[in-house]
Amino acid sequence: RGRNPLALVMAPTRELARQVEKEFRESAPVLDTICVYGGVPISSQMRTLDYGVDIVVGTPGRIIDLLKRGALNLSEVQFVVLDEADQMLAVGFDEDVEVILEKLPQNRQSMMFSATMPSWIRRLSQKYLKNPLVIDL
Repeated sequence: RGRNPLALVMAPTRELARQVEKEFRESAPVLDTICVYGGVPISSQMRTLDYGVDIVVGTPGRIIDLLKRGALNLSEVQFVVLDEADQMLAVGFDEDVEVILEKLPQNRQSMMFSATMPSWIRRLSQKYLKNPLVIDL
C-alpha cells in the first residue's frame, strides 16, 4: 500500500472538485492527486488510492463510500479544506461532512470557505476549528 493523503479537499459538486484538482496538478505537479466523485466506477479510484496519493479532492458522498470500503485512510491528513461549505449544506452533504471531519486527526489545519454563514457553518466552525479566523468580504 502506498502513501496516505496529507491533504483532503471537499467540494459540493464533481465540477468544482475537478476544477480544484486540476489547479493542484498544474501548480504542484510533483504532488500526486486524485479527484473522487460519484457517477463513475469506483474501482479505478480505489486502485489509485492503493498506489498512494498526496492530495484527495472530492465530493463528501464518494469520500464516505471510499472510507466504508477501506480504500481511503485519513489518519495522516494534515490539511482539510471545505470549499463552498454553504453549498455542501444546500445539496445535503452536511451529515457526510461531519462524519468525515470526525475521522480526521485532531492535530490538523482546517480551512472552510463559504459565501454565506448559515447556522450549520457557524456550528461547524465552533466544533471543528480552533481559534477560527473569519474574513468577511
